[in-house]
Amino acid sequence: MKQAKYLIGDVADLIGLSRDTLRYYEKRGILSSKRGENGYRYYTDQDISRLISILYQRKMDLHLNDMESLSLADNTIEQMSAIMDNRLKEEQQQIRLHQQNVARLQLTKAECEDIRCNLGKISLQDFPSAYIIVPHMELSDSVAQWFRYSTQYAGLDMMYTFSEFTWSKKDGQKLHMEHKNTQLILYDYLKDFVDYPITGDMPHTPHSTLCVSACCTCASSIPSSQDLLPLIQWAEKQGFLVSRQFYSTYATHGRMDGMDTWFVRIYLPVF
Repeated sequence: MKQAKYLIGDVADLIGLSRDTLRYYEKRGILSSKRGENGYRYYTDQDISRLISILYQRKMDLHLNDMESLSLADNTIEQMSAIMDNRLKEEQQQIRLHQQNVARLQLTKAECEDIRCNLGKISLQDFPSAYIIVPHMELSDSVAQWFRYSTQYAGLDMMYTFSEFTWSKKDGQKLHMEHKNTQLILYDYLKDFVDYPITGDMPHTPHSTLCVSACCTCASSIPSSQDLLPLIQWAEKQGFLVSRQFYSTYATHGRMDGMDTWFVRIYLPVF
C-alpha cells in the first residue's frame, strides 16, 4: 500500500506549527522526515502520528530533553511512567502555589473591603479565631520573627502580628498604655494554605470573647491612646464593662489623603 507523503508546508498548515519548529524537532531527534528524489523533505503517516504524540506531550509541558530521551529509550513505557511521576509532582506543586496565591488575594481583598466599609466605625465583634504560631515575643522582634517563619514555611507570609496592651487612666481621663506581649497568628480558615504543621494542641486565640472593635488610621503600626479612647467611651455608653487589656493588629500600610498611614484594627474585650 502506497504511503501518503506530506511536504513540510502541508504539515505546518495541518498541525499549526511553523516550518522552523518542525525543523527544530528534527534537529533534536524527536521527529524524523525523509527526502524525496527531488530533494524535498516529506513526512509519512507514521511521522504525522509521531508528531501528534509530540504535540500531546508538549501540552503536558514535557521538557524537550525528556522527549529526546524517550525517542532513544530502550523501554519507553518505563521511562514515560517515571517522567509522568515527575511532571505530576511539578504540576501539584504549581497548583499548591496557585492556591496559596488565591488565598493571599482573597485575604487582601477582605482587608480592603473591611477598611473601605468600616473605617472609623465602632462595633461589637468576636475576637478573631486564629492559631497562635509564635505565642510570646517582644514587639521589636516581631518583624524578624515574621520573616524567619514566612521564609521557612510557604504560606506563613499570611500571618498577622497581634499585640497585647494594658491600659489605665491617669490624671483624670488621660490614658496610659503599656505593651505586654506580641504574637504571630494565622486565621483558622488559612490553615490549609500553609506548609506548616497545624496540630490539634496548638494554642488558639480566645475567639469566643466579645470585643468592642474598630478599624482606624494610625501614624504607626501601634495605636495610640487617642485611637483607643473612642472605643472605651463607646463601650461605657452601651453599659459594657471593658477589659484592661486590649489587642491590635495592622491590616496593611498605605496612604490616605496623601499621608503615610497604618490601617489598624483594635479589639477591646467586654464583659
